[in-house]
Amino acid sequence: MTQESATNWHYGTCPLDTAPAAFGPFADLVGMWHGKCAPGHRLPLRGAFDFADFRGWWGRVAIARITHDPFDVRFVLWGTKLTDWWGVDYTNRQLGSAAANPDAWRSTEFQYFEAMARQPFIGIASGNLAQHDRSYISVLGLDLPLSQDGHELSHALTVHVEMKQGETVKEVLPDCPITRFATPQTHRGR
Repeated sequence: MTQESATNWHYGTCPLDTAPAAFGPFADLVGMWHGKCAPGHRLPLRGAFDFADFRGWWGRVAIARITHDPFDVRFVLWGTKLTDWWGVDYTNRQLGSAAANPDAWRSTEFQYFEAMARQPFIGIASGNLAQHDRSYISVLGLDLPLSQDGHELSHALTVHVEMKQGETVKEVLPDCPITRFATPQTHRGR
């Protein structure tokens, strides 16, 4: 899917119009996301989603607020299962601020979300939680762009599943048309 980044995570992009079935365990969420995009809008509105929409995903949902001047990614919701996995509650915290190397997150995931702001895409992120002293946990995340006005990125809806040891993204999402997202800090090897 991608080459390894400074955070030991892999990032990929998919077109906004990718069929929900391509997203395997996330298919229902992508279908709902598509269904909430109003005619004439490029992105669904943040306000179109309700807590009940995420039944079955509770605890594994995060919502990040994206600001543009200056650019920032700060979680307004961080699920309880995510807190268990990461060992930190990122609610009302900046992305990666509690990681072993917060600067690595700024140099990778911030660029990923900046790219999403410039030209929205459905994002895929995977990796282990070594930056949080939990290298034995690997997760696969789906990032869905949301908007306040239907056009400009204002939030990202993120949902994660835990991956089995040794499992690959290609095994979980075999039909997903993922394009590698690379940052200038991306390097080879895992």
